[in-house]
Amino acid sequence: CSKTMKTNFRTTLLALATLVTANTSFGAVIFTNPITGANPNTSNPYTAGQTVATNVTASGIGRGSGITGDNANDRYNATSWNTTNIDLNAYFTFTLTPSVGYAIDFDDFVYAGQASGTGPTTFAFRSSLDSFVANIGTPNATGTTIDLSGTAFQGITSSIEFRLYGWGASGSTGTFSVNSFTFNGDLVAIPEPTRALLLGLGSIGLIFRRRRQ
Repeated sequence: CSKTMKTNFRTTLLALATLVTANTSFGAVIFTNPITGANPNTSNPYTAGQTVATNVTASGIGRGSGITGDNANDRYNATSWNTTNIDLNAYFTFTLTPSVGYAIDFDDFVYAGQASGTGPTTFAFRSSLDSFVANIGTPNATGTTIDLSGTAFQGITSSIEFRLYGWGASGSTGTFSVNSFTFNGDLVAIPEPTRALLLGLGSIGLIFRRRRQ
């Protein structure tokens, strides 16, 4: 094939690749809950009052088996954070699942929290992408913003779970709660026809290379 034809092919392939990865945003907030009402801890998970973007489902905020729900208004509260080191069953949990044909590009996780005087003093935020091994950001008792803009949290096409761990409480009745939370990012549509066309053009490119050989 001619040099011009090959150049045109590459240009077309690049343009389609750009189209496939272009974002179709449905808003900055993917999943949020201000957590209001009497004793939200009585539900595990707690979903009342949450807002979830179109083409995503969300679990609500839940808790692991290592902690115990504790009554408190306008916050998701728990006790039993009193291990010396991280207890892999002592956490608050959030799961997000994009609809078929969509991907999540995360920006960040923002939460507000509080701990009692005998509550946990050390925290970790982790995800199911590596089976909850690596720490993400620097969480604390009162809340912060956890950056999720890294490559690992872009283009998520299946369920992803995040866990907020706590430990180091001086007593078993010491409490820690999440008072509100928000996952920010974008929903990205993955256009099936364009993907098929891109795959076909890739096959044509392979034929061109074989002919050159």
